[in-house]
Amino acid sequence: MTVTTAGSGRQITELRAAVEPALRTLGAVTLIGVGCGIFVVGVLSRLAMFLLAQLNPTVSGVTSDDGFEIGQFTLAGSLNLALVVGPLFGIVGAGFYLALRGLAIGPEWFRTLSLSLGPGVVVGAMIVHPDGVDFAMLDPLWLAVLLFVLVPAVYVVLLRLFVERVLAGPPWPRWATYVGVVAWLPLLPGFLLLAAGWAALNALRRSETGSALLAHPAPAWIARGALTAIFVFLVLDLVNDVRLLT
Repeated sequence: MTVTTAGSGRQITELRAAVEPALRTLGAVTLIGVGCGIFVVGVLSRLAMFLLAQLNPTVSGVTSDDGFEIGQFTLAGSLNLALVVGPLFGIVGAGFYLALRGLAIGPEWFRTLSLSLGPGVVVGAMIVHPDGVDFAMLDPLWLAVLLFVLVPAVYVVLLRLFVERVLAGPPWPRWATYVGVVAWLPLLPGFLLLAAGWAALNALRRSETGSALLAHPAPAWIARGALTAIFVFLVLDLVNDVRLLT
């Protein structure tokens, strides 16, 4: 009984030692992601919309595919983007960044480019489509597409800039960890998915076979290959949508 109790206590201590740094990292990255999301979605995307509206005065008042009136900038709409959409975008982006940052390779400029260009194309491919009125009525089309690819790409650039500096410094206070983790409550399934992924990796690291597998370069390169294939597919899809719109 004494041996079992001692063993259980040791396991709990080891688990706590692994969980606390992970939660502190998640909390810090999430708070940074929320801040970057508010700025990028609430400010930069609004500026992009304003620029496109100024270049296309004939479509002012037309209801967009998202239910907004083009060219009409209301306080309620701006607050919704900045305080609702921005934080949610930032939290999701922080989660993806934590999951994928370890796959970045090469010099710093290439790491930043690869981590930011991918999400830019993903979001761009989701937003740009030949149906509806948003991109069919905006001119020049290339500028509209470019802006909505750049906005999420800029988010990742800012996120990486701040996150890597913070993670290289001393741990953030516990309250920041709590706030960052609580921010995931509206996206609880995403948090649980991150937790499950972390737990699986932690279990692999603690086993001899798993640690050997993680040390081998093949799994990381398979993941990079899969992400590259998705990126190429979405680039082709985006190019096809642009072709249909012109």
